[in-house]
Amino acid sequence: MINFDGKCYSRFKDVPEQLLFHLTTLPVHTHHLLSFQAEFFLLEAHYFSIMAALRQSRVEIPMQYSLTFFQEQMQQLNDYLTVNTEIQCFSLKFYRTHNPTTDKAVSPICFVMQLHEISWESKDLNLTLYKDHYVFANDYSNLFQTNASLRELGQVFAYENGFGAALLLNNHRRLVESTHGAVFLFHEGKIQTPALNEGAFNAVLRRALIDFLNKESEWEVIETEIPIFSIQQAQEVFLISSDHGWIQINQFRKKKFEKLISESIYKKFLIHLKS
Repeated sequence: MINFDGKCYSRFKDVPEQLLFHLTTLPVHTHHLLSFQAEFFLLEAHYFSIMAALRQSRVEIPMQYSLTFFQEQMQQLNDYLTVNTEIQCFSLKFYRTHNPTTDKAVSPICFVMQLHEISWESKDLNLTLYKDHYVFANDYSNLFQTNASLRELGQVFAYENGFGAALLLNNHRRLVESTHGAVFLFHEGKIQTPALNEGAFNAVLRRALIDFLNKESEWEVIETEIPIFSIQQAQEVFLISSDHGWIQINQFRKKKFEKLISESIYKKFLIHLKS
């Protein structure tokens, strides 16, 4: 089941051909949102993030794209489906309906929304390092779509070599993110994560976790530059994203990590989201 620009279809083959034609180009923006038993997490923050990304992508934003509109569209799709998991992930992709021209450089857009069942149970993975290509350390990299292909390449590299996920570096060869979400390191009573000016994707869930830790935990969160060697000095490493969930890292190279603090944070943060 998909929601194509406000109308639900059971299959892509049921979508009118003139609408499917819009999907022949790359998405302008991709966004993932979570819901818990049909209640949406951080909806207002997601909405403002979507609007900011669309403005930065230089497209014509329809007037009906309000917070209430997107909530209704997700609810409409949710009502069509029977889901068995507690937490669901909504994938929202925006496409240009016309190619930019000299007469109309800023083109209209449409969206496709799909609902996926995901497991948000804490998972354990081993990490590797992807060094074939780099993320540029600038604010354009803060958009999800900018480095989507690079994350996919890194993910394939990790799977081919027997790892669960890969770390990505920026053009200064510092840690920026992973193929499976934002990276957090616990070391000497502090939690570090790559700063946005390092090129990290500005995910709503990343910001929500940072705000939660700053308010509700005893550990200081530092957004900073992180050299590669800092990873092996960390006591614990964990990843977080809407589409992959919460991932605790077992090992990177020869360094094995503990999981006590990250497991505690995971349980508290999940309760916070649900409330």
